[in-house]
Order: sequence, then C-alpha cells, then structure tokens
Amino acid sequence: MTGIRYITNEKGQKTDLIINLKEHGEIVEDLLDALTAEERRGEDTIPFEELIAQLKSEGRIND
Repeated sequence: MTGIRYITNEKGQKTDLIINLKEHGEIVEDLLDALTAEERRGEDTIPFEELIAQLKSEGRIND
C-alpha cells in the first residue's frame, strides 16, 4: 500500500508506522475517532438537552 511505511527495531519487529496524511488522512481520522469512542465507553453521560442548557448558562452558545 502506498503512503504507509513501517519502522522496525533491530530484531525486525514493527515498532512504528508512518502514514502519509495527504493520502490516508480520512482513514486515520476515522480510526482515531473510533479509538476515542472506545476509550470513553464507560464514562458518564448526560442528556443532550441538559448539555445545551448548561452551555447556554455558561454563555458558550447563544439561543
């Protein structure tokens, strides 16, 4: 696959990845979004309406 390079250690094991973001930026963004969602899976949530009310009361969004 073009735009992807692996870096290996002295044992030949893949340790790092270089990705051309001009070529694969959208895929990388999707991957990072999925990882973030998985990481946050157990976090507490609040209803959307409550979030909007809170942001309005803090002056972060307008009516």
